Amino acid sequence: MATEPWPQGKVRYVVLLGRPNSGKSTFLNCLLNFHLAPVSPKPQTTRKRLLGILNGKDWQILFLDTPGVYQGKDDLDQAMQSAIRRSLRDADVVILLADPTRPPGGEEDQKVAELAAATRKPVLLVLNKMDISSREQQQITRDFYLGLLPEALVFSACANDLKTLAPIMKAAQAALPDGPFLYPADTMTDTFERQIGVELIRETLLENLQDEVPHATAVVIEKWEEPEHERRIQVVLHVERPSQKAIIIGEDGHMIKHLGRSAERKLEELCGVPVRLRLWIKVTPDWRKNRGLIQEFNQS
Repeated sequence: MATEPWPQGKVRYVVLLGRPNSGKSTFLNCLLNFHLAPVSPKPQTTRKRLLGILNGKDWQILFLDTPGVYQGKDDLDQAMQSAIRRSLRDADVVILLADPTRPPGGEEDQKVAELAAATRKPVLLVLNKMDISSREQQQITRDFYLGLLPEALVFSACANDLKTLAPIMKAAQAALPDGPFLYPADTMTDTFERQIGVELIRETLLENLQDEVPHATAVVIEKWEEPEHERRIQVVLHVERPSQKAIIIGEDGHMIKHLGRSAERKLEELCGVPVRLRLWIKVTPDWRKNRGLIQEFNQS
């Protein structure tokens, strides 16, 4: 029996790069029409590399969503920045998302441009948030980055508006080499449902908790059961201080109940079945300074 030939076309890796909250995860979710990457207006929303795969008839783009580039100090910060550098080593094209509503020129902008230039690969500079930034703001951001990346192609877009992303996609496809698809043509990600679940729970924490608490919290799934027609999930939230544990629990347990219900709704949308989620909190002092624990938590 004859088999279908393995598809070929424009294929390889496109890395999404930028400062925290520049719109990388929103950009990827919009293209995929799927909530793969966590989104919030706070730094450290994306902590690890996520792969999103977009397929066409004769092309397959492998998007790598990376943590935001910033100046961190603890081991968790360093692990996140190492994830960026590893992704850039695989890059065939870099899409650099910039937020014109924030004046450019600081250390983070400088580092973003340096990382993009060091790849020696095509760079597409996307001036995001065109709907809320002025022409003057866009021009200032454009001039800054082109001063460091003179050969970059420049686009204006809204990361959550698919129509504005079409020219960027066309340019990315054109810049990719020819070759066989690296994944089956119906694949959207190499990330397991359980791993996406971790990111959705973290997103819930970022949406509902303030100050340092969500950043000091690691989400670890200890049990993920899949009986017929439902998911049973048990999660430990590791925090660094007893005071952080008290904030997550809230008065009379109201906050942790709210977090659980909110996360369940996100997980049910992901899994397509009812979810029974149980949240536990454990104080693990200074886990962000412990490389062994960071690695262990990332593998949960």
